[in-house]
Amino acid sequence: MNTDRIVGTRSGVEPVNLFDPDRAAGNGVHPHVAELRRWMVGYLCQSHPDLGRPGHVCPYTSHAIALRSLWAAFITGRDIDRQRISAIVADLYDLFPSLPPRDEPDSKLKAVIAVFPDLTEYADIDTVQHDQKTKFVEQGLMLGQFYPGCTVPGLHNPAFRALDAPLPMLAIRYMAPTDFPFLNARHEWMHFYLKIFAPAIPKFIATAMSDRLVVTPDAPTDLGPDGR
Repeated sequence: MNTDRIVGTRSGVEPVNLFDPDRAAGNGVHPHVAELRRWMVGYLCQSHPDLGRPGHVCPYTSHAIALRSLWAAFITGRDIDRQRISAIVADLYDLFPSLPPRDEPDSKLKAVIAVFPDLTEYADIDTVQHDQKTKFVEQGLMLGQFYPGCTVPGLHNPAFRALDAPLPMLAIRYMAPTDFPFLNARHEWMHFYLKIFAPAIPKFIATAMSDRLVVTPDAPTDLGPDGR
């Protein structure tokens, strides 16, 4: 897939298409692209005995691969502070609508990932995800963190470490109906969830529903494209 360069104005981040056939041989791509592809195909697109439900770990990734709708930006170096991570995420937030595919329904399976292959400390990744979540939810998007050893439990089996990944990452994707368990901690998140997935509900009823559906001070974090 040949596209014009799409570059972030704050950080200079430049996403590349992970499954572009023109890059399939690995020419001119980051050395960790192959590792990320293997993880997606060999893990996300497979079943797992500890997942707690049938099907692939992520039921959408195989479709996204077929549509070539997965993008990634690789940011190298260990000297990456929270401010730079925030700038990168802000740029990807702005660039997300411009990345192909742009038209529904294919665009709904689009995701872009900021990959930090050299980082060994992940507190700043968690903090940026927490601090910027509301901004993404307001636009019908989700922001999720992945990194080696992440202990966030899975939705269907708390013993399943859903966000454990070979590389530190922050992933952006469209909100899905299955994201309800990750949005019912705050009224504003539920408001935008209902606005997107139940638009015919009158506002005063949606507000009352939000009051009843907010159940915990801290909901589980955002997960993969299926909200697993």
